Amino acid sequence: FAVDIIVMGTAASFIYYSIFQKTGGNVLYVLLIGTVLTTFFSSMQNSLTRIMDPNEYDALLNSLVASFTNVNAACIIPGIVLLALLAWWLRRDLSILDVISLGRELGVDYETTLRRLMVGVALCIAVATALVGPLSFLGLITANVARQMFTTYRHTYLIAGASLVGMLVLAAGQFIVEHVMVYSVPVSV
Repeated sequence: FAVDIIVMGTAASFIYYSIFQKTGGNVLYVLLIGTVLTTFFSSMQNSLTRIMDPNEYDALLNSLVASFTNVNAACIIPGIVLLALLAWWLRRDLSILDVISLGRELGVDYETTLRRLMVGVALCIAVATALVGPLSFLGLITANVARQMFTTYRHTYLIAGASLVGMLVLAAGQFIVEHVMVYSVPVSV
């Protein structure tokens, strides 16, 4: 668990830093490159489907997709502690998010705050991925649904709303996987 978080957090921070250096801190490029990388890794997974033995591929697929039934219970408490520490570390940036969304010219240290937030987001994603596995596009979907449902630009409400939408989507997905599909597809599908 710790090794997963360290490797994913370091890799994501390096990628974010590299992208920000080349694009002048444009967050949209991070989303675009993340989308491209997700498509690339999905294509690699499809290529492995054709090459590997079906039994070996099934074992690999079980470790590559998110699974809420195979969560290591010993990692839940350290994950909650790490998420609480991250929330405490990023708490002062919550009020600055409303100002940052207006642009760079408003007297806020835009670059430093954005880098700190991106490292925090990367570590939060690393914790979730280390616990259950990767869920592509879940954050993007929940953020956009929350923006549509909650017609405010205050990030305090948007983050809480996105968290609730994410929990509802995951709970509904797990319910459908268990009771409708009878475990024939993973939650990420």
